[in-house]
Amino acid sequence: MPRTARLHCPGGVFHLVSRFVRDEWLLDRAGAREAYLQALAEAAARSSTTVLAYCLMSSHVHLVVVQGEAPLERFTKSLHGSFARWLNGSRSTRAKGPVFAGRPRTTLVEEETYLTQLVRYVHNNPVRARVVRSARNSTWSSHGAYIGRVPAPDWLHVGYVLERFGRDPRRAAERFDAFVEEGRSEPRRPELSGALDTTEAAAVRRTVGDAHRVSDGVLGGEALVARVRRDTTRVEAALSSRGTERRAGAVGRPTLREVIDAVLEHRGLSALELEEAPRSRRVASAKKLATWMWVHEYAGRQIEVARALELDTSVVSRHYGDALVSADEHDQEAAAVLAVLARRRRPRARKATAPDEDGLPVRYHVDLSET
Repeated sequence: MPRTARLHCPGGVFHLVSRFVRDEWLLDRAGAREAYLQALAEAAARSSTTVLAYCLMSSHVHLVVVQGEAPLERFTKSLHGSFARWLNGSRSTRAKGPVFAGRPRTTLVEEETYLTQLVRYVHNNPVRARVVRSARNSTWSSHGAYIGRVPAPDWLHVGYVLERFGRDPRRAAERFDAFVEEGRSEPRRPELSGALDTTEAAAVRRTVGDAHRVSDGVLGGEALVARVRRDTTRVEAALSSRGTERRAGAVGRPTLREVIDAVLEHRGLSALELEEAPRSRRVASAKKLATWMWVHEYAGRQIEVARALELDTSVVSRHYGDALVSADEHDQEAAAVLAVLARRRRPRARKATAPDEDGLPVRYHVDLSET
């Protein structure tokens, strides 16, 4: 079964829950929490993702973020890859092999209705686990930065939430602290814990069909769910019927063969070298770039690349994961490959993305890069 796709919503608020393999208490190891926060700071600096809140538990991590223009996958790959390398390379941790139990569980959250509730719930995780008596006493959540007990790092945007509690920063922090304290006895809420699996969310997951199942939950009212469902349906229809690229306004993507040939020309390689020296560094690097171009630029599927290059799907997945880590470099090369394609192909007319029947442009669609 193909991996499920992610919702792609620039400006959308997402709740990410990442669990460690076998629910091991990896963050209890010496220096692990400090290393995770350092990796989080670096990942936030390298991406357009905005971090609103966090809580580091022993066996899992909660993050509340606002997605930027880039897919969330780029942010989480950078974050988790960096932390896994630290954990596996540290003598004191003695950890080897996989660190995370799969991809983070993500939920698209209706901001006006659920954002403050979600941040309160995340900050009270150590209270529900009976690690501390109050969120004020937690060292490893963002609550201390929210209430001014510790300085907020540059990458943590506390004002995004605090402005909802008043214009004066001091008063807003006091009101937010009282709001969180009011929720300290709140029982576990599946919809806020990352375990959302309602009928509405399942319907959204199934919207785009068997080929591209959406793995995210949606936490919001009927209007939000309906909007996401309508937008993802329209994007899937466009991809299926017209070969529309994921990026708004572009139609008529090249074939995978054309993309591979353009990459070879850009890298100064021949099709013969691709076949006779498949394991050389130059050829492997070209395959990685071709994977990035097809999956990221044209919303193609990894299995298509695997078939075209006669590779195992796990190899293609690794190629794409490596490309995400060095995404900026690949974006620069992508421009050069696109120039090669432009010379090879007759330009096709471009059509503007049509607004929906309610006059609104498509906002929610599917990030097909992982399928």
